[in-house]
Amino acid sequence: MRITNAQIAAMMHGSMNSNAARLGQLMQQMATGQRIIQPSDDPVASVRVLRLQREEAGIAQYRTNIQTVSGSLSVQETNLTAASDTLLNLRDLLVWAGNDTNGADELRAMAEEMSNIESTLVSFLNVRDTEGRYLLSGTYSDRPAVSFDSVSGTYSVTGNDRHRQAAVATGVLIDENVTVMEVLGPGADFLNEIHTLVSVLSDPALDANDPVVKGQVRGALDALDAVHRKLLVQVSELGGRQNMLTLLDESQGDTSVVNQGIEGALTALDYAGASIDLNEYKLAVQATQQTYLKINQLSLFNLL
Repeated sequence: MRITNAQIAAMMHGSMNSNAARLGQLMQQMATGQRIIQPSDDPVASVRVLRLQREEAGIAQYRTNIQTVSGSLSVQETNLTAASDTLLNLRDLLVWAGNDTNGADELRAMAEEMSNIESTLVSFLNVRDTEGRYLLSGTYSDRPAVSFDSVSGTYSVTGNDRHRQAAVATGVLIDENVTVMEVLGPGADFLNEIHTLVSVLSDPALDANDPVVKGQVRGALDALDAVHRKLLVQVSELGGRQNMLTLLDESQGDTSVVNQGIEGALTALDYAGASIDLNEYKLAVQATQQTYLKINQLSLFNLL
């Protein structure tokens, strides 16, 4: 079979183009440090890398959620701890108010301090985050946990007892908040009891020896102890969730490190092997060019 000059030229061009293309790919791989430039370079590894990248995106979102929830829990824990200290201060005043040696003036002075403590306690229960959401109002984060009606002179719980939840790991949801109902109960009886007692002790006509007044002080003290116990339970609960978030965050971080290692092993270029291949393809291109030049110079006239 006769091989024409056109066929020889096509074969040489095809060989040079193939080697040049592979040479260009190797240079691009070495420039980026990546073995896989496009999925066709290694379809199986490309699929695994896509799965790892999806998992990494999920981990990044979970860790963001963990940071957000942890910050919210920290704010709640700080305010409830402060509320606990405030209740202890109020308890000291109630114990003092129950002393038989107090006169009306002393009780009125205590009432003024109790009123300030009352306002402070309500501010802790109505704590908000940086976006203005009420943290202890359950799912009604757009309204205060506790509200005061100036007409009736009473407090009421305006939040609910539901928890907001966030995903912090695959299949793991955690409560973002505690609720004021878990501290005060379904109503605001304790706050109303303190508010009423403040009014009684502030009355100019107060009889310091009135047994009814003494009974109100003892009742407020008992109610305070009950609320304080519930509050400490919630503070402990918040601490437990924080510990859980810390463990989950560390676990997510460890998983991320493993994923990054696997992805690196799948995609990272072996520079030593690539350098050898690069030299081989350079030589192949040069050899093809020299062969083409020699064949192109051949002529039957040289044999005559």
